[in-house]
Amino acid sequence: MAGRLLFAFVSSAVIAISGGGFTFVNRPVGAAYLVLWITYWLVQANRQRGEPSEFDKKQRVAYLAGAVYIPVLVVVPSWEYTHLNGPIPRDGPLALVGLVLFASGIIVLASAMRALGRLYTSYLGIQPEHQLVTTGPYKYIRHPGYLGEIMSMFSVGLSLSSIVGLALGVVSLGLVLVRIRYEEEMLIENFGNEYRSYMKKTKRLIPLIY
Repeated sequence: MAGRLLFAFVSSAVIAISGGGFTFVNRPVGAAYLVLWITYWLVQANRQRGEPSEFDKKQRVAYLAGAVYIPVLVVVPSWEYTHLNGPIPRDGPLALVGLVLFASGIIVLASAMRALGRLYTSYLGIQPEHQLVTTGPYKYIRHPGYLGEIMSMFSVGLSLSSIVGLALGVVSLGLVLVRIRYEEEMLIENFGNEYRSYMKKTKRLIPLIY
């Protein structure tokens, strides 16, 4: 956990520096964004690694993509926000929508992590004494944690009026959908009809829609 806490503050410092130093943090949107980014990583610091599985190994390409994706997401949109005049208006209603989306994503993610506890892991695998959780946000959708991740990642482009950020939001959606596919295969294999029954009662990411 200490390593992840350190990463939270280091990555946030990189955002501030790469985004133009004090120019970035002196803007209300930049300062609010930085606080939300720190909060996001502090929430993630509680995540356990867990025990991997064969399903985890199947998504190694997604892990490699994520290793490139995260640094780019941290550095480029904030630099773009400070240095470039893009086609999307900055510091207006769209930025406010992005910040609210970021905060909401963090709340959804934290609620999912609280519901799963030690079962919310970085590695994709069945943990010791693993039980199917269908309470809290899992009562309504099967993957609220991933929904929180998607909301947070899409918020970057909106908050900073960043074309690169919006494109990376699409990339994050693709990476999450790959993980969801393998995770559901794993859960069906381990929980069988119990998980199939749960699937019939819930949507994947958006209540009543998908």
